[in-house]
Amino acid sequence: MATIANRPLAERLLEEINAKEDLSLRLGDALDVKASIGLAVILFLGTQSAYFLDKHLPRIGVAIQIFSISCILIAAACALAELWPRTYTLPEPESKIIPKRIEELTKHFSAYPNDYPDVASSVAQAFTNDEIDWATSRIAENNEKNSRKSDRLNYSFCFTLAAVILNQLTLVIVLSSSF
Repeated sequence: MATIANRPLAERLLEEINAKEDLSLRLGDALDVKASIGLAVILFLGTQSAYFLDKHLPRIGVAIQIFSISCILIAAACALAELWPRTYTLPEPESKIIPKRIEELTKHFSAYPNDYPDVASSVAQAFTNDEIDWATSRIAENNEKNSRKSDRLNYSFCFTLAAVILNQLTLVIVLSSSF
């Protein structure tokens, strides 16, 4: 990222990037909540399929339920894969890199007193730019994890939807055979 010369602009950009970083972490939590709800639906569908198979369905009903159970198993596997614990990249407030980086920047700017008369301000500005770069990197890593989680949740939803449709079809078969 290019060095931002205007300090208030850099600080504002850092605040916005930190807000985006917080949103990327919240997205991971939201995906987990959706997967958990999906697992509850999947559990219901599995119970419903077991009930249907216990009802001595006609051959077509059994075939539909075998396919539904296959969809349920794949949906559950995808939902569990989405929920698998991941380590998100977070800022390290007590990192040993920070004092070391401030020391490097201070030495650098102190070596050029004519170019950088206010060393403390130059260090703060350069460090803010570093923080922006670090946060941007963390956001990219976390968004990649969220993208994979989202893909798994989408697969789980598609297979859950297929199982819902198949179970509804089985319900129609059960109801029509009872008349």
